[in-house]
Amino acid sequence: MRFFLLTMFVLYVFVAQANTNLKKQILILHSYSQEYKWTKSQNDSFVATLQQSFATPVEFSTEYLDTKRLNLTDEYQSFFLRYLQEKYHGYHPDAIYVTDDNALTFFLNQKDYFADIPVFFSGINDLSLADTLNQKRFTGVYETKDIVTNIELIRQFSPQTRDIWIVGDDSSTYKGIEADIKQKILSYPKYTFHFIASEKIDNVRSQLPNTPKSFVLLTTIGGWHDYNGKNLMPKESIAYLKKNPHLILCSMEDSYMIGGVVGGYVTSGAKQGSEAAALLTHYFSGESVAHIHSLLKSPNVYMFDRNELVKSRLILSAYTARNAIILHEKKDFFEKYQQIILNTAFILFILFPIFIIIVYFIFMQKNAYVREMEASLEETSSELEMIKNKLALIEESYE
Repeated sequence: MRFFLLTMFVLYVFVAQANTNLKKQILILHSYSQEYKWTKSQNDSFVATLQQSFATPVEFSTEYLDTKRLNLTDEYQSFFLRYLQEKYHGYHPDAIYVTDDNALTFFLNQKDYFADIPVFFSGINDLSLADTLNQKRFTGVYETKDIVTNIELIRQFSPQTRDIWIVGDDSSTYKGIEADIKQKILSYPKYTFHFIASEKIDNVRSQLPNTPKSFVLLTTIGGWHDYNGKNLMPKESIAYLKKNPHLILCSMEDSYMIGGVVGGYVTSGAKQGSEAAALLTHYFSGESVAHIHSLLKSPNVYMFDRNELVKSRLILSAYTARNAIILHEKKDFFEKYQQIILNTAFILFILFPIFIIIVYFIFMQKNAYVREMEASLEETSSELEMIKNKLALIEESYE
């Protein structure tokens, strides 16, 4: 008995050690805070996709630079490096995942920290990095705001419009987006593009028009501050801009689809995260990072708020609507209760044969009972006939 228990204990330790060796560890560093919707959607999609597509257990350790509130200065980077070195002393992850430009910049600047660990990224706006990054260590998903598709969308909404306002928070991310947009808009000489960028939202709002049906494109707005210097969440910023009833807010990012934004052809945090996870899955499956090429084409999607489309009296083309994600879309009875209807139909489909079988057996049992009763009645009838005959003979003998 003791030998059996000892054997089981040794096996348990062996299996536990084997599972520990199989477990993958990933260090995640986000540029922005955990409350920022864009960051959260990338993180959640990355984690969910990796857990679904990779059988081995994965352990995540997550940190935030929070650079919507703090500038990524040399002093801050040195402080954050000391913090990581202290907290993760002796820790050696299998891979690093970073979101957005500042987190990637941090690891590019700290060349000696986790130098042998591959870095996977998403949400990177600086496409020039594609030619300069060490392809043996860095790979990931780039993010580009598609100004051309959004201009075509505005032209579809309002063919007579000739002025488009492009706004942002004047961050390094915004500056990269603005430079890219200015190259693309050369193909639209009939339009006038007004670029308004500032860390202070009041500066932006004061320069926006007060004429009806003015189209405004939101690029990146997470760095906006109020007059007290408080960093504003996108929902607060959008609500402030919507105090001007003439503005039609279009978005170039899915995390701004809140509180009065019509929509647009947007960058998708969920797709950024899932695509980065797909690249990491290839690495965990044995491929070299050098052979896992970055995704240069941003996985953007059409996304609209139905309520805001109605309020602004804007109509989508059939093609755009067919390929779009529509928020707050009204559904007919079947669409609204589709899952319940399908589940009910499936249950009925399964139960109907069982019901038929049960009815059949009840019917057969009933028939058997009827036949048994008929046989019993015939037997009783025969006995009564015999008794009747006997009584008749007795009666004759007395005569």
